Amino acid sequence: MGLVRNAVTQGRQAIEYITCYLKEKQKSGDIYDVLIVGAGPAGIGASLAAKKAGLKFITIEQNDIGGTILNYPRHKIVMTQPMDLPLHGKIKFRETTKEALLELFLGIIKKSELKINTNEKMTALAEQGGTFKVTTSKGEYLSKTIILAIGRRGTPRKLGVAGEALPKVCYSLLDPEQHKGNDIIVVGGGDSAVEAAMALASCGNKVTLSYRGDALSRIKPGNRERLDQALTAKKLTLLLKSNLKEIKAKEALIEVDGKLTAMPNEFVYIFAGGELPNEFLRAIGVRVEKKFGTA
Repeated sequence: MGLVRNAVTQGRQAIEYITCYLKEKQKSGDIYDVLIVGAGPAGIGASLAAKKAGLKFITIEQNDIGGTILNYPRHKIVMTQPMDLPLHGKIKFRETTKEALLELFLGIIKKSELKINTNEKMTALAEQGGTFKVTTSKGEYLSKTIILAIGRRGTPRKLGVAGEALPKVCYSLLDPEQHKGNDIIVVGGGDSAVEAAMALASCGNKVTLSYRGDALSRIKPGNRERLDQALTAKKLTLLLKSNLKEIKAKEALIEVDGKLTAMPNEFVYIFAGGELPNEFLRAIGVRVEKKFGTA
């Protein structure tokens, strides 16, 4: 529930640490104090904190402002906790929508006159004379410190099943209203999968939510309540202990309790988590530690 707040806090705390570090270094007109990679909640929080601290900084974002929030479905309910944004103050809401949260951040960015370079991707990082040389899709920068505010979603994880490359397969749902009266399979057992399945079902689609586990134990209480209501009203179907085995043009094969079933299908949405860019992180000198198999 506090993911947005935690990201903002982490970004601000990173700048506080860097500010102390930079006190021991002499400023240079040709070198940034800090280069921030990412303009999601953490990157925005870090940028605001850097400006408040009077640092010379630059923020780049490979896509658009908002980070993970941009991948939320339209009108998605976002649950967070009160947070403190530098140069803005406290934000006390606990429940809002994707659109309202984006509007809030964009308004703060405009009011604070933050400059964020969108559609600019970091491609390489190397140490150069005690500083870092950052190469991006649009140029090169020198910076004393770097903040990687790239989140934890990473690249969508694929299932590796036959037919997964078909155009009907998607890994995020931006607008559920684009579907009307379709047969749709949603794969996953987390909040993203549950929210997508319910959103699609509310638009008059025949939705099947498939999860390999025997229970949806990782979803928020609010989503649990709404899902139970949807199941009771028979607005969607939940298949536990099931595995998507193959995707075809007009059907999908799902194994349930060892039995393979062919289901009419027009679209498949897969929410199996993300894979961090570990190879890139290692290439630029970031040590990736794993605990219980998770980076």
